[in-house]
Amino acid sequence: ELGLSQHFPQRFLAAEEATYPCILKPGAGEFGSGVEIVHSPQEVRRISGEVLSSRWLLQEMVTGCYEYSTSLLVCEGEILEVACMRYEYDADEYVWPRVTELGKELRGPPEEPTEEQLDVMRRLVRGYSGFINFNYKIRPSDGEMCIMEANARIGADLACDVPRPHARRMLQALDHLPTK
Repeated sequence: ELGLSQHFPQRFLAAEEATYPCILKPGAGEFGSGVEIVHSPQEVRRISGEVLSSRWLLQEMVTGCYEYSTSLLVCEGEILEVACMRYEYDADEYVWPRVTELGKELRGPPEEPTEEQLDVMRRLVRGYSGFINFNYKIRPSDGEMCIMEANARIGADLACDVPRPHARRMLQALDHLPTK
């Protein structure tokens, strides 16, 4: 137990227990396909059927127009390089990609990611080597990061949005990692 569950969206097992608005998503899918913002138990039942099943996930929605994508280069759990993109959207409640991007910028510590956010990521990548990408938002209620997804690969932010010199430095650093 890493004690990090507060950094992930809360899952609701019953529509009546949820705090609305929240996200209803199919158990399998990609790029926001089938994902809906719901505002009541009645909406959940209308979309998913009468009872939530393993085919559906009902989870907390973190509102706010900013979303973060942080790519890390890690060697045996040690963070070597960081690239954090902050994206601004035209809505506080949205399901990507059904939202308009207003802007994006490369951010850096100590603003984003903060040392506390890096510590959460560090705890999640213990023993890992390679690239990993975290997508998250900041909860308005407590200022904590809420990780929407983590992928052990180069993310689209690093491939497309991080300024080329920064991305190049991260990719070149990969050549200096020890091989087993």
